[in-house]
Amino acid sequence: MKSAWPRDRASITRRRVSCVVCLAGLALGLAAGASPAHPAEPSRVAQSAAQLAAAAWESRLARLDPVRPLDYLELAEEVADAARDEEDRALARQLFGLAGALDPTRLGRSAMLALATLARDEPERQRALAAAELVGGRGLLREEARVDPAQIESLARSFSYYRRGDGRRALAALRQGGGEELLDAVGAALPAGADGYREECKAMRGASPAPPDASTVLRQHEIELALRMGRSRAVSLDLALLGDDPLVEVDLADPGALWGVDPTRPWWREGAWRGNG
Repeated sequence: MKSAWPRDRASITRRRVSCVVCLAGLALGLAAGASPAHPAEPSRVAQSAAQLAAAAWESRLARLDPVRPLDYLELAEEVADAARDEEDRALARQLFGLAGALDPTRLGRSAMLALATLARDEPERQRALAAAELVGGRGLLREEARVDPAQIESLARSFSYYRRGDGRRALAALRQGGGEELLDAVGAALPAGADGYREECKAMRGASPAPPDASTVLRQHEIELALRMGRSRAVSLDLALLGDDPLVEVDLADPGALWGVDPTRPWWREGAWRGNG
């Protein structure tokens, strides 16, 4: 019986080359994500996904240097714009976090606002928005000393015109003194919210508009009184103005917790963030 295997040297060489190509193809298939016979551990899979996300930006990541924190922010914006999955967004969050941690004075607020847009849930988004105001030096509304008295007067005049049924003047008053911004800040305390209040003002037409809702009028008086009293207001007025939701805790003294990164490891080397160049 003739052997099924070719016996000439050329055929044997071709067979060996073919086997090598097949093995190489199998290796490439596994590298591209083909399922191995034994699934990898979850932690290794997550690490591999993160490395693959960073691989597309490898050359740019390797050129980053903490002496140029703006480069981190600009690359983060590009990664976020091109993000296709959670691994890409995680890389963008890392870059935004490093940019803010390396230069909180110039880049902190922009980086934190960007992190808010990439938040994985609502509490994370709210925390990032609150932190953006703090790292930007603005403070929260609860720091009432920073509210401009002209804004309070603008909002108070608007409320007064609203109660008289003159929606046109109520809206005009908001634009005279910066009342629009203050309305947006405290509008959640109104029954219809800030946008609902504007719509109600627009709907006031004719010589005999419908009388304003009693609960809205009461809440307007509470908001105005709370704003005028500032920090000295009673707890009941504080709750009427800002609600009873728990305060968002932001610790500016803990960069790691604030930015979600280790600012002592800002260099990308060999597929990981490291502590020296």
